[in-house]
Amino acid sequence: MEDAMKTVLKTQNQTRTDLNHEVSQFIFTIVSAAALLIGLWGAACLISGLVSDGFFSMVRGYFSAITGV
Repeated sequence: MEDAMKTVLKTQNQTRTDLNHEVSQFIFTIVSAAALLIGLWGAACLISGLVSDGFFSMVRGYFSAITGV
């Protein structure tokens, strides 16, 4: 009776690659890396300005740049 219940299963492994997803993931990685580098550069410039001129000089320079005075 058990012999009658045996079935043969044939499986097939298939991998599909979505090109649009792969390209957008690659572009997202590149843009994220560029944003990280730009952020680090900005932080380095801010720290450099604080070390060389001090906080109050930077605030005064910022307000004079905004107001034009």
